Amino acid sequence: MKPTACLLLCLLACLALPQVSIADNSSLPSFDGVMLQPTPKPLQDFELTDQDGRSFRFSSLRGAPALMLFGFAHCPDVCPTSLQKLALLKQSNPELKGVRVVMISVDAERDTAAALKEYLNHFSGDFIGLTGDPQHIREIATQFSAAFFKGEANATSGTYVVGHSGQVFAVDKAGNVRAEFYDASLDAMAGVTRALLAE
Repeated sequence: MKPTACLLLCLLACLALPQVSIADNSSLPSFDGVMLQPTPKPLQDFELTDQDGRSFRFSSLRGAPALMLFGFAHCPDVCPTSLQKLALLKQSNPELKGVRVVMISVDAERDTAAALKEYLNHFSGDFIGLTGDPQHIREIATQFSAAFFKGEANATSGTYVVGHSGQVFAVDKAGNVRAEFYDASLDAMAGVTRALLAE
């Protein structure tokens, strides 16, 4: 076969290959309090225990967007505020019914599955709580570029708080972090989440 004919066949074969669509953030709207990722940040699959004591894989969320945060049931301010806002977001936007809200505990010592279930039920029975080995959770947090640390325990009561990143991560249908919400308005959160749902 002549070189030119071989080259032509190769070009035709390439044109016949299915085209793969790769999401980017150019289609996501911009709002105050929302940091869009320059490019989608892929997350490796991981496994933790959910609020019902069952094994839960991150990959099971694929197929629909998810709003994820790191927190703990004894959190005095950031977590309840964020969870209340996420509950209101879903209540006021019925089209976001299929979007999952997931809180990964940064306080595995106290956040048993039962404790997470009781805590999250104050906000929504649909929210997912995940707990597990602290080191494993630290590795997961690194994927999100989140951080947390355990504060010094009170000498009398033994209670402590956990300092942690407070943003909410918007994850797309393929399991990529696409945006981070920093005390964003409900309209901003809804706008970005709708865009991810439409992809």
